[in-house]
Amino acid sequence: MLGNFLTSVKRRNSQLVVDAQLHFDEGVRLASKGLYPKALMELKLATRANPHHAEARIELGRTYHKMCQLPKAIKAYLCALKVRPNFVAAYKNLGAAYDDLGQFVEALGAYSKAIVLAPQDPELRNDLGLAYFNIGSYPEAIKAFNQALNIEPGNGRAHYGLGLVYLDLGDIEMASAEHDHLNGRNDKHLALQLLEKIQYQIRQAS
Repeated sequence: MLGNFLTSVKRRNSQLVVDAQLHFDEGVRLASKGLYPKALMELKLATRANPHHAEARIELGRTYHKMCQLPKAIKAYLCALKVRPNFVAAYKNLGAAYDDLGQFVEALGAYSKAIVLAPQDPELRNDLGLAYFNIGSYPEAIKAFNQALNIEPGNGRAHYGLGLVYLDLGDIEMASAEHDHLNGRNDKHLALQLLEKIQYQIRQAS
């Protein structure tokens, strides 16, 4: 009798896992098409069917983020971390949500935890550098961007971030050198953005 009951429970749990994955896949598909309210519904069903589906919680957070519902996005990312404490993507997305809310100190904490788990990811160093830049901690920002370049020489975001720091410090020459790096690696989009900021600062100074 007990054996039959346990078999029934296992079968039901297995079906819930399958159902959760189906809802998750559909939620991702809908979100990719910009159908965010419908995507939210599917992703919520996924987390109800399988509360341990960390990826569904991350995607739920991303969808809220795209809808500019940042407190809900943060809550979803934190729930993902409760399910999977070493989830690098959850910390990275959490940091981005804090950044967009202007909570830069909290963003620093999230990115720092992600870096402990993925120390060779240059983009996490860039995220950290930008968070330091946003609070005016320029030496720490420079250090983080240079660490990204040590991991991946020529990284465009790192050169762009350094350019922003040097501009804030009033060092047009160093900012221009970072622009030259971007031009040299054919990163035209970031090079143009940085050039516009340099030209604006020159105009303001004249």
